[in-house]
Amino acid sequence: MRIIYRYILVENLSAFILGVLLLTFILMMDRFFDLIDLIIGKGLDPLTVLETLVLSLPFILALTIPMAVLVGTIVAFGRLSQDRELIALQASGIGFFSCALPVILAAAALACGLVFFNNYILPESNHKMKNLMIDISQKKPAVKIREGIFIPDFPGYQIYIEHIDPKHSKVSGVTIYETGSQGTSRIISARDGEIEFSAGKRVFTVSLSNGEIHDIDTENPERSHFLRFKKHTINIPMDIEMVRRERDFRSDRELSAGAMLTIVHTLKEEIKARKEKLDEVGAERDMRLAMEIENQKRQMSKYLVEIHKKYAIPVACIVFVLVGAPVGYHLRRGGLGIGMGVSIGFFLLYYVGLIAGEEIADRALVSPWLAMWLPNMILGAAGVALTYLTNRGVSIRFR
Repeated sequence: MRIIYRYILVENLSAFILGVLLLTFILMMDRFFDLIDLIIGKGLDPLTVLETLVLSLPFILALTIPMAVLVGTIVAFGRLSQDRELIALQASGIGFFSCALPVILAAAALACGLVFFNNYILPESNHKMKNLMIDISQKKPAVKIREGIFIPDFPGYQIYIEHIDPKHSKVSGVTIYETGSQGTSRIISARDGEIEFSAGKRVFTVSLSNGEIHDIDTENPERSHFLRFKKHTINIPMDIEMVRRERDFRSDRELSAGAMLTIVHTLKEEIKARKEKLDEVGAERDMRLAMEIENQKRQMSKYLVEIHKKYAIPVACIVFVLVGAPVGYHLRRGGLGIGMGVSIGFFLLYYVGLIAGEEIADRALVSPWLAMWLPNMILGAAGVALTYLTNRGVSIRFR
């Protein structure tokens, strides 16, 4: 039996690993395309882009690992059924449930690992990711030098360039509007010039030739003056560096279950104290206090939803084996495409149920534990029924 169990586990493991890699790649590419606008608009350096993708990985793995369990189980049992290996085992007296048992136990061990992952690794990566995205959003955009339009990317300056020779950094038809303090402004125009960025792009240098400077005092026009020049250089300081900050505040998805339970306990005590006070004065006399109680109940429900989710999604690994093994057996097809297609259908049903449950539980309309565990209960019951019927030799058609 050990050899048979090992054989079935290896078959599932290879399909599971392939599923994890493929699903993670798909979601990572989707994440990368979301970052393209930031890369172009904010001028992010490659290391920051890489850090963003790495910090996105734990959240993606929290979804793809349970899904890959379903993919791997359907593909493996479909292949074993297609090649009549499961039928041969059943003819030898080894029932279908015995064949599925090692995979169920492996899924249970994986679920325990995911519980640890969701409580200690995922919250930290979510926190770092949130801090990074805030820093990126506050970063000033990368400067784009284009001809024929006003360039507003330099504080205190508006620059217009008629023509740019990108090979030699030569420019022509340059007009610069510089806004000074106390109502003064300056207009600089030149026929020719050169532009360059200093190392690190901290200074933008414009070297102009054959031009004019108009200093205008809007409060006292008599103090305005005009001059011509043959050579004039302007150094414009730039501040496009991204400032990294660490923020202490954490949302529910940036906390472990233990930390959230502490918050829930505190909220319960506060709600209890407010209710006692409300009973003394009456809800009609203190509507503000009644609203505060309702808001705290919603906050508590939100934290409880996230706590249950940290355990419900890992347990889905076991549920997906109970569903995937009989489905793969009766499909009798072991291709990755078939397994991926069927598993995506099941996972979408599960995920829609999870999101819908989270939405109504956050509004305190249903109990958080019921909202998060109901998809597992429904699919789990279906999986137990399918596994039982398959173990009894009942034929089920999925096509």
